Amino acid sequence: MFGKKKGAESRYIIAVKDYEKTLGLLKEGKISLPYDRAIYSKMLDSQSMKVDNLKSLNKFIRANGKSSKEVGHYWEGLIVDGYTLVNVEYLEKIPAMDHVCNNDIIKYVCNV
Repeated sequence: MFGKKKGAESRYIIAVKDYEKTLGLLKEGKISLPYDRAIYSKMLDSQSMKVDNLKSLNKFIRANGKSSKEVGHYWEGLIVDGYTLVNVEYLEKIPAMDHVCNNDIIKYVCNV
């Protein structure tokens, strides 16, 4: 995992619906997203950690420096709804992260 202090402002947690299917459609160019698919491909290629099951969720929460009391219920709900939580790096200032990941397929969850 990446250091907490250095570069932490560019690390985010996003939720990706049907991760493997979405990744395949993105690489094939068969998915419609609000911004250029190269932005999403680059972001998903930068992932350092992901979780798609409740068994590994607590480990993911601790590794990202969050409290289970604060985020546990919301993140559990995302996983149950078919999302995969992914720790990614996004360096671009424009478009902003919350605009890029504001759709039904990819959701912005929080900063790391």
